[in-house]
Amino acid sequence: MLDEIIKKKHREIAQLKSSLDISKIDLSSIKKPFYKTLLARQNSKKNSIIAEIKKKSPSKGILSNDLDVSKKAKEYEEGGASCLSVLTEKDYFNGAVDDLLVAKRSVSLPVLRKDFIIDPLQVYESKMIGADCILLIASALSDQLFEELHSLATSLDLDVLAEVHDKQELEFVRSLDIKLLGINNRNLQTFNVDINTSIHLSDQVTDNDTVLISESGIHTSSDISKLNQAGIYTFLIGEHLVKSNNVSKDIEELINV
Repeated sequence: MLDEIIKKKHREIAQLKSSLDISKIDLSSIKKPFYKTLLARQNSKKNSIIAEIKKKSPSKGILSNDLDVSKKAKEYEEGGASCLSVLTEKDYFNGAVDDLLVAKRSVSLPVLRKDFIIDPLQVYESKMIGADCILLIASALSDQLFEELHSLATSLDLDVLAEVHDKQELEFVRSLDIKLLGINNRNLQTFNVDINTSIHLSDQVTDNDTVLISESGIHTSSDISKLNQAGIYTFLIGEHLVKSNNVSKDIEELINV
């Protein structure tokens, strides 16, 4: 599945190269503090939710046929989410760049662009549309390309959330001194989910200035409590909140474990 997604992404980038003028990027735009917001809460041992705008997933299909991005973003902010994540991948997640633009206009939260970023042009595009942070997935990139994209993002004043799934990927990302570390509980090759992945890998991270983020498969306060015991206080949650009929109540229950 991951290989298939990346192949389509290359075709999408080829089209983007003919339409995106990177000279129009406003490099003076002020970034909202994605990393610093989460670090402050982690250091206080307070739970943070990165609430995700997500219309569809390859494993679960359509999550919402008529998702109002602006309304959902506002619900997340009012409910107590610390940051926002917006899926912009169109073929497998029904996302769009416009979704991030709408969400950005609707709330004051720092915003993560969640996509399969594999080319420098996408990093420039992320800056152009107002993302505060981008996702780089270790399993989707060579080490050299990961380093190149991370360096470019840093030069553009974008935070980088590095996503890993196993010890080898974790060790590589740690060698780059990246401070936003997402542990994906979903294996992107099989799409199986196990939150123990976060628990096992968290043992490898002992410094106080790295924010550990557990991603995928988090639904209940007991999931949060289990991850808290492993020193994880930040959680990226999409499906559960997208399908929720009472976002404020659900976020409150997850934060106040």
